[in-house]
Amino acid sequence: MLKNGLGDFLNDEISGRKRFVDLFCGSAAVTWHVAQRYSVPTLACDLQLFSVVLAEAVSSRTEVLSTVDLWSGWLESSSRYVAERPFPLMRKMSKTLVGELRKWCKTEGQGALLVAYGGHYYSPEQATWLDAFRKNLPENPTAQKVCLAALIIAASKAAASPGHTAQPFQPTATALQYLGQSWALNIRDLVQSALADLVLRHAKVLGAAIVGDANVLAEQAMDGDLVFVDPPYSGVQYSRFYHVLESIAAGDAGPVSGVGRYPVPSKRPSSDYSLKSKSESAIDALLEKLADRGAVVMLTFPDHLCSNGLSGDAIREIAAKNFKISEKSVKSVFSTLGGVSSVTAGSRKARQNADELILRLEPI
Repeated sequence: MLKNGLGDFLNDEISGRKRFVDLFCGSAAVTWHVAQRYSVPTLACDLQLFSVVLAEAVSSRTEVLSTVDLWSGWLESSSRYVAERPFPLMRKMSKTLVGELRKWCKTEGQGALLVAYGGHYYSPEQATWLDAFRKNLPENPTAQKVCLAALIIAASKAAASPGHTAQPFQPTATALQYLGQSWALNIRDLVQSALADLVLRHAKVLGAAIVGDANVLAEQAMDGDLVFVDPPYSGVQYSRFYHVLESIAAGDAGPVSGVGRYPVPSKRPSSDYSLKSKSESAIDALLEKLADRGAVVMLTFPDHLCSNGLSGDAIREIAAKNFKISEKSVKSVFSTLGGVSSVTAGSRKARQNADELILRLEPI
């Protein structure tokens, strides 16, 4: 989206703004974009901790960090952790092997992430390294934020799942190869690569990020803010798809169950935007608050009916009650959040082309 029109829109609007507020920061890509390019403080918000960790890794500092200084000590302490906790060696991938490894992780594994996800999203070795890096984060608050964000990015890239962590690949005839490919990835290399990229990124002016409800934070919006609104479009809670990253951010998964290794409901944030019965009233209340506070809004949403009951037309109608609307439609690629990558009878693609709205909303 940033290369498909949104970046230009932001560039046109950001000048002279007192603050940029990202109410659904998600991957933090938009927060990073603004923080790195403009001398405007950013405030990022999301229901999920991992999103806030990603945002803070860049927005909460204004200087480049040293990869060598961060990596050497972190790797050394993490390596000691791994050396003290032997794990089964990999053999040729098979359904039998996967079953054996899952049993070992559950009954003999040491470490919260290994017990919860070993043999599923990650191999025993990968999960042991994830535990090691998570338990040995630097004590310095700034370094800790950046290293934790690097770990989350690495874990996302290594996860043996179709683009999210709703369910891991299973050892079936068709999916076993993908499970093996993911398990073959080197966690240390992925973490080091992510860290090397992150240390070079920083904000021009200090920003902040908080875990919270967008509709609550909207009450703090003010005249002079540019507020970015990219609300959920799925009728399934996003915490279902990103719970593994959330566990890594928190440092503990707690009890998990099911094929997806889901945590207990109390550890899965719930959004009204992913409930058909509440999504329309949620976006209506949000936009009304932002209009009352005098904030200019940049809103993006798929220009079709989505599984949470909202559509581009519905968004336009709701926004028109309190805002003057300027819009642009661009081509984008959306995750179906639950689709599969192969095209088979009755299946849906994991990624689909779609039109997306970019709305500029000026309070009436």
